[in-house]
Amino acid sequence: MKVGMITCWYKNLSMANYAYNLCAALGDQVKVKIVTSHCMCWERFIKRKEVFQGECELASFPPYLFVAENPQSPIIFRLLLYLFMSALQFLRGITYLSKCKDCDIIHYQQTAAYSFGMVPLCMILLIPTQKKRIVTVHRLDMLSKRKFFNRLYKNADCIIVHSKEMRKKMLALGIAASKVRLIPHGAQLPPLTKVPRRYITFFGAPRENKGFLTILQALKILKDEGRKIFLHIYGIYSEAEKEMAIKEATDLGVSDQLIWGGKLSEVEFDNKMQESILTLAPYLGTVSGSSIITRAMGNATPIIASNIGGIPEYLGNAGLLIPPNDARALASAIVRLLDDASLRQKLSEECRKKARAFSWKTVGKMTLKVYYECK
Repeated sequence: MKVGMITCWYKNLSMANYAYNLCAALGDQVKVKIVTSHCMCWERFIKRKEVFQGECELASFPPYLFVAENPQSPIIFRLLLYLFMSALQFLRGITYLSKCKDCDIIHYQQTAAYSFGMVPLCMILLIPTQKKRIVTVHRLDMLSKRKFFNRLYKNADCIIVHSKEMRKKMLALGIAASKVRLIPHGAQLPPLTKVPRRYITFFGAPRENKGFLTILQALKILKDEGRKIFLHIYGIYSEAEKEMAIKEATDLGVSDQLIWGGKLSEVEFDNKMQESILTLAPYLGTVSGSSIITRAMGNATPIIASNIGGIPEYLGNAGLLIPPNDARALASAIVRLLDDASLRQKLSEECRKKARAFSWKTVGKMTLKVYYECK
């Protein structure tokens, strides 16, 4: 059995790491061909071909027009370019199909990005083929809710989701329940090194949808109460995103409390997680299965996260859940964890225990079962 997996494939990016870990978990029971393409990450963060996870087929047509990501361009120009780029993505879907012509199964990893969003997927689902088509829905873009587009999901042989919450969304789009399979986002289980936990951390780009402004506001609240908390920030982010975050922090008077760590290797990521007293994930946007949440759980790191999307399903009683966009609730949760060592220890143990239930080995077996059922 040969599977053409269409996915982001850059090193140390969450979507690419998902695909990489899934491929490793599948083992030698299937042959996987990775098909990838350029997207905004190529221009903003990467720019070097050697950062791909490994061998892959690059769908370089149509080219990605990076100027569409330039916020300095006139709005009307960006709008027209966005429409043009969206049209080009139909051609990208055809290119993906061509790259997978020697595969038995096409497995599309859907996100909200242009290159891996709904438009390329439309062509994969619209063009008749004898190949089995499987879609893992990580994030829905705005087109996924449009009637013309979402009805195409019915052409897929299987839809994989990471949470009950996302399963409900797919059923609401009219997808038959028999086609929707719940497979959790995998968790890595690195050795626990017993290093001292000293830092409060945030992993990811410092964006509003990640709840970063909520974090800054919480730091301000705590500072006004006489508790100056330092935040260590790790992830792949652009200079523009960092500058904007620093400006917002400066306006709130907490810029000196931010410690910028930048991009990490996979080993460094786990090391920094295990050095964390707690990590913050106060997301504003709905997430199905978060790689940061599962990564923290695998590293036995206490988590404060928003009570939205699939997060409660993963964390359960293994973390502190707060309403999204609630800086005061976040500040209170931080103080609660900092002041209660026994609670931190309890959450740490519970995180690691729950993470074992959705190890990559388990995820690999569940995905293999879907492949064989579809075949």
